[in-house]
Amino acid sequence: MKDVYTEIVNALEARERLALATIIHRVGSAPREAGAKYLIKGDGTSVGSIGGGCVEADVWQEAQKAIGKEKGKVLHFKLTSEQLAEGGLICGGNIDVFLEPLTEDHLPIYQEVSRVRGQGGAGILATVMSVDGVSPGRGDVKTFIKASGEKTGLLLAGEGLEERVLQEAGRLLRAKKLEVMAIHSGEEGRSWKKVELLLEPICCEPTVFIFGAGHISQQLAPLVKKVHFNVVIIDDREIFANRERFPEADEIIISEFERSFDHITVDDSSYIVIVTRGHLYDGLILGRAVKTDARYIGMIGSKKKIQTLYKSLVEEGIPRDLLERVHAPIGLDIHSETPEEIAVSIVAELIKRRRG
Repeated sequence: MKDVYTEIVNALEARERLALATIIHRVGSAPREAGAKYLIKGDGTSVGSIGGGCVEADVWQEAQKAIGKEKGKVLHFKLTSEQLAEGGLICGGNIDVFLEPLTEDHLPIYQEVSRVRGQGGAGILATVMSVDGVSPGRGDVKTFIKASGEKTGLLLAGEGLEERVLQEAGRLLRAKKLEVMAIHSGEEGRSWKKVELLLEPICCEPTVFIFGAGHISQQLAPLVKKVHFNVVIIDDREIFANRERFPEADEIIISEFERSFDHITVDDSSYIVIVTRGHLYDGLILGRAVKTDARYIGMIGSKKKIQTLYKSLVEEGIPRDLLERVHAPIGLDIHSETPEEIAVSIVAELIKRRRG
């Protein structure tokens, strides 16, 4: 699926007319969680999804009316059993969708959001949903505030709302979940009494470091990229680790495995996949990997090979409890055999860990 933020930038640069739908609240077993986005263009094409079925069809219709207008709105969907049957859905629940037209005024904001997602950093995308219960219309209703305080855009002519958003930034970025916040002025002379803000944490996409550039990695890299991870390929052989074999990779590092961690930064948004060409290299990488804050570490190999490596690492002084966080054999157990099947099982486990 195409990245919605990238598509927003491309479309606004081309001066296309757009409306963006975001799930802001979900109760029950609706198919997509809060934060899911659906971008609808003036020509009727769309990118992203908020679950399909009758809800998406209704949102598409409302978007066609909203495109070119100034005001956003919240759409409420209470899915009855009859609606579910008509729409072909088998999961229900109640969802609220915020639908907003996007214009060229928003281009600098989404350019900065896209840059942060691709190159690193974090911030809060804040949008005014209502002022005293009424949609505010166009102008000073959206801003992107980085954790450093640097901002692109303005909220209600700068009436102090940005400072309040920055106060909440740390908490929201740790939770990595959007929030609708009501702010009451509590002050005389304000032009408003209550403002509702949609606050969305924006972080760099997580990175998958794939150690080894063999057949499995070649099948794995494009799948990992399709589900919105950054991809870094690491190998000591340029004949294998190159752009011809890995056109999707965000970065390719040629390095001896012993020194490979000197060239990367691993944090709690990092995923490490160990699929090198031999036990020796797997052991070298695993010994370094378990000492990092990586969110996920997975290693390929039979159970016998894995136990042999673990025994060797423990003898070298690696605590046994560090090895217990490793997913080995790597991937969900779907009885995979071919490189393509193994790649699918690994990506499934990466998604499961990210969602977990």
